Amino acid sequence: MNDNTDGKVYTNSDKTLYLTISKDNLSAYLTIEDNGNMIDEKEISSLISSVGIKNGLEEALDYNIKHGILKEIGNPFLIALASVRKAKAGVMHKFAPESCINIDEHYEMDALSQFEKVEKDQPLSDISISGVQESGIDIFGNKVSSESESQVNVEDILGKNVYYSAETNQILSSEAGYPYFDYENKICVKSTFISQDIHDTNKTIYGNTTIDGVISNSNLEIFGDLWVKGNIRGCNRGGIIVHGNIIFDYAENSKIIASGKIMVNKNARNSLIYANGIIEAEENSSISGGIIQSGEGLDVFSIGSPLGILTEVEIAIVPFLKEQIRIAVNKLTQARNNSEVDETLISSLVEKLQELKLEFFKEIEKSHNIDSLKIIIKEKIYPNSNIRILKDFLEISEEKTNITILVNDTGLEINEVDR
Repeated sequence: MNDNTDGKVYTNSDKTLYLTISKDNLSAYLTIEDNGNMIDEKEISSLISSVGIKNGLEEALDYNIKHGILKEIGNPFLIALASVRKAKAGVMHKFAPESCINIDEHYEMDALSQFEKVEKDQPLSDISISGVQESGIDIFGNKVSSESESQVNVEDILGKNVYYSAETNQILSSEAGYPYFDYENKICVKSTFISQDIHDTNKTIYGNTTIDGVISNSNLEIFGDLWVKGNIRGCNRGGIIVHGNIIFDYAENSKIIASGKIMVNKNARNSLIYANGIIEAEENSSISGGIIQSGEGLDVFSIGSPLGILTEVEIAIVPFLKEQIRIAVNKLTQARNNSEVDETLISSLVEKLQELKLEFFKEIEKSHNIDSLKIIIKEKIYPNSNIRILKDFLEISEEKTNITILVNDTGLEINEVDR
């Protein structure tokens, strides 16, 4: 309700009626003083008419009835109320709140697929406007149109794993996962999950995931980080694709791809291991067989095997992104070869492929600092291990210990290091 203080006051000749107009001309209040006589309704109408009130009388009557307000001698009561529409600053969600997880419930991994999910840096909500707009007709019949500042207090709605972008006026997720509202109605994202063994399955997981066991014969795509405390075995078709970092103890006959970095705690054998970031391996670990490819560098313990198993170690430009392009091309080919052609799917895959290729070309055009690219091997590298840094190639023909491999003017250079 509008404030009736400090407004204009009008009265009748014998000072028994006082009509107060609010400063914004959107409401009027009438006070009837007790003079021992009956209230003259005609005198009230005359005062209202003389002041020039033309609008809002029925609205005031409806308001009083709705709120149980009665006329009382000596007290002001609403006599006119303008009908004005207000567009207030607010929040518009880009997800369906009714489809969010309940943070008090425990869900099995497969049950999460039914709920809203988001990727890292995905917009969750728009802050709609920063001001209050009013439009309508005041009690004198004049058109009302004005704006005033009224900003949403973003801190009141920011919860866990989300952030605000002033540039886009949006709330975004800082982690992949599942959006929800906490007890204070703040926007949050649940981004941490723990699972037991995963066998013989195809699965997409949103959020940072810990596998407290084994992954075998499975294809996983994880939007978030992955930590596998057991073995990764036989995941060599679609493989393990992680939009984040990976830590694992053992891997064998598997394809493991990360957009971030990869940490090998113990051993990796006969696997394809690709990371846009650095690949590191702990002390007393070994990597033998397969292809190990990093976009930034390698800092590992042992490469290859005394048995001469072919092991290829490479530094290349964004290997994760190249693998994403390869996967998109295969999906597009399959979609076009299907007996029932899905034009919507084909269109989305073509668009996705164009985005990936554009991103890849931008990476190629970047000036990469070759001097910073190096492969550090703290223990042994065995014969039949091939080393490549971008276009330069080196074949290891004899066992070497404690070396750093980097690029010089003539190709790859091996430096023995005393540690």
